[in-house]
Amino acid sequence: MTGAAEIIHVFGYEGKEANVSCSYNEGYKSNEKYLCRNNCGSDADVLIRTTQAQLNRYSISDDTNKQVFTATISNLNQNDAGKYWCGVTRSGFDYYPAEVKVEVVSDTCCRSSTNVQSYEGGSVSISCPYESQDQNNMKYICRGNQPSSCLQQALITSNNTQNTQFSLTDDKESRKFTVTITSLTQKDSGSYLCGVKRNTGLDVFSAVDLEVRENTCCNSSTNIQSYEGGSVSISCPYESQDQNNMKYICRGNQPSSCLQQALITSNNTQNTQFSLTDDKVSRKFTVTITSLTEKDSGSYLCGVKRNTGLDVFSAVDLEVREWCCVSNKLSGPVGRPLTMQCPYPPQHGTNRKFLCKGDHHRNCTDMVTSQNSSGHTDVRFTLLDDVSSSSFSVTITELKAGDAGTYWCGSDSQWTFGNYTKIQLSLEWCCVKSNKLSSTVGRPLTMQCPYPPQHGTNRKFLCKGDHHRNCTDMVTSQNSSGQTDVRFTLLDDVSSSSFSVTITELKVGDAGTYWCGSDSQWTFGNYTKIQLSLDVVVFNPVVFIVPAALMFITIFVLVVICKYKCHKVQGTAARENRTTTELADEEEADIPENNDVVVYSTIRTSNQQSTWSQYDETGGAQQDEMYENFNKTEDIYCNEVYSRVSKR
Repeated sequence: MTGAAEIIHVFGYEGKEANVSCSYNEGYKSNEKYLCRNNCGSDADVLIRTTQAQLNRYSISDDTNKQVFTATISNLNQNDAGKYWCGVTRSGFDYYPAEVKVEVVSDTCCRSSTNVQSYEGGSVSISCPYESQDQNNMKYICRGNQPSSCLQQALITSNNTQNTQFSLTDDKESRKFTVTITSLTQKDSGSYLCGVKRNTGLDVFSAVDLEVRENTCCNSSTNIQSYEGGSVSISCPYESQDQNNMKYICRGNQPSSCLQQALITSNNTQNTQFSLTDDKVSRKFTVTITSLTEKDSGSYLCGVKRNTGLDVFSAVDLEVREWCCVSNKLSGPVGRPLTMQCPYPPQHGTNRKFLCKGDHHRNCTDMVTSQNSSGHTDVRFTLLDDVSSSSFSVTITELKAGDAGTYWCGSDSQWTFGNYTKIQLSLEWCCVKSNKLSSTVGRPLTMQCPYPPQHGTNRKFLCKGDHHRNCTDMVTSQNSSGQTDVRFTLLDDVSSSSFSVTITELKVGDAGTYWCGSDSQWTFGNYTKIQLSLDVVVFNPVVFIVPAALMFITIFVLVVICKYKCHKVQGTAARENRTTTELADEEEADIPENNDVVVYSTIRTSNQQSTWSQYDETGGAQQDEMYENFNKTEDIYCNEVYSRVSKR
C-alpha cells in the first residue's frame, strides 16, 4: 500500500451511482487495475478488477490513452461510504496511486424551503441565493426535490436564459439568481430546486414550494348601490400589520392583475373620478367614485400590498341604477291627442312644474312649464296642474312623428332622486281602425271603409299591399277604366260617410293586407287597414254520401207505399167484380182456382170497409186521378202480387 500520491473525494446520492477515477503512470498501461476497500490486505477486499469488467454492483473500465481507469459503484447506500484504494497489480508489492474517500448523501433536498404563491394566468419570480465562490458557476432550476437528476431535468439554466415560459437573470452583486415563470396554471404548483453547479463535489441546492391559486376573489363580497350622476364611497378594511403598506382598488375579480390595473393607489390618492383616503386608526381605506354612470356597475377588488406572499383583497359589487323615479312607456297614433300624467310630492304644490325632452335628465329641453310660458314654442303642449291630487298632466293635442322619444316631468329643479317621472313615448302610424276579416274561397265578401265627412267628394279607393306606401289599387270610385279585376265593386254612401267594397267571388290570392281611404296624401288617421284571411273548402265525401243515403231511403219508402196502394186498388176491383162473378157461373167453373181469391177478397173487403169508405170520401178523386196514369205493366205487377197474397 505504498506510493499513494493523492486522496480523491467522491460523492454520491443514495440509490444512484458514484464514479471513482484513478490515474496511473505510463509504465502500467498493460497491468491489471482494481478497486479495493479498507486496507486491501486480502483478495476479499478487492471489489472489481479490469479483468472482470462487471461484478455485482461494481464495474470498471481502463482508458489506456488517458492512463485513467474508472470504477463505478451503483445503487449506493449508506454502507458504501468510507475509504477505498485504487490499485495496480505488479510483481512484488502492488501500486496504489490514490486513496479514495466516498461520501453517500440522501437524494432529497432540503431541510427548509421557501413558500411562493401566485395566481392562475399571472407570473411569479423565484429568488435563489448562492455563495460568493459560486458567482461564475452555472445556475439552474428544476422541478421536484431530487438533486441527483436536477441538472439533467433543468427547466432553464444560466447558459440558456430564456424559453417560452421561463427566464433566468443572475445578479452577481447581491448573489441571487431569479427565475420568472409566466402564464401560470394549477399544474405549475409544486416543489422546485434552485441549483448551483460545483466544479468539485455535489451541486448546491435551495428548495422552493410554489402554490398557484385560482385567479378569483373572494368567498364573499359587499353589495353597494347608487344612482347615475351621483357618487359612492367604498370602504375597505385591512389588518394592523398592513397599516403602512400600499392600498389600491381595481375593477374585476382577478387578483393577479389587480395592482397593474389599479384605478387609484395610496401613493396617488386623487384623479378625475376616483379618490382614496386611508384612516389608519380604524384600519380602513375609502375609495370615492363620483359622476357615476351605469358603466361603473360591476365587481371591484380592494387590495393591500404585502411585502411577502400574496397581496390581500376584499371584494365589492357596485350597482349603479338608472337615475329615475316612476318610469312609464306610452304609445299613441300620429295625428291623435295624448295625455301624460306626472305625480309630484305634496310639498311641491307651489313649485314650478315642467315637461322636458331628451335622452338624459341632465340634458333635456323644456317642452312646457307651469310658469313663464312666454318661452313656450310648441302650442300643441298644454300643462294642467291638479294640486289636490299632487299631480299635473301634459296634453299633446296632435301627435307628430317627431314627438317620439324620452320625456322627463317633475317639480324639482335640483333633480332630486325620485321626484320625477320618465316617459318613453312611441308612435303608431295607422288609421281609423284596423280590422281582421276572414271568409271562404268562392264566397262573396264586403269590406266597410269609413272616411271623414269633408271627404264626401274625394276619390275613394281600396289598395292591396303590406304597406300603405307600396300598395296596388284594386278598385277606385273614379277612373275605373284601369281596373283589371271586375270582381271588385265600390259603392259610396256619402250620407253615412263610408263606402263599401264587394268581392263577388273570393280567390286564394285575395288573402293579404288591404288599405281603404279617401285621402291621396295618406294623412294619419284617415284610413282603414284590413287583414283578410281565407279558408279553402276541401272535398268531403260525407257531404255526398249522406244525401245519397237519404235519397235511397226515400225511394224505398215510396216503393212500399206504391205496393200498399196497389193492394187497395185490387181490393176495390174485387168488390166490383163480385156481381159479375155470380152471373157468370160457367166461367167460374172453368177457373176454379179463383174461388179462394173471391172469398179472400170478400172477407178482406168487409174488414176494411170503413177505412176504404173514409179514404174514398176524402181523397178518392185524387186517388183515381193518380191511378189513371198506371200502365199495363204496373197493373200486371199489382195483380201478381195480389194473387200471391190471396193464395196464401
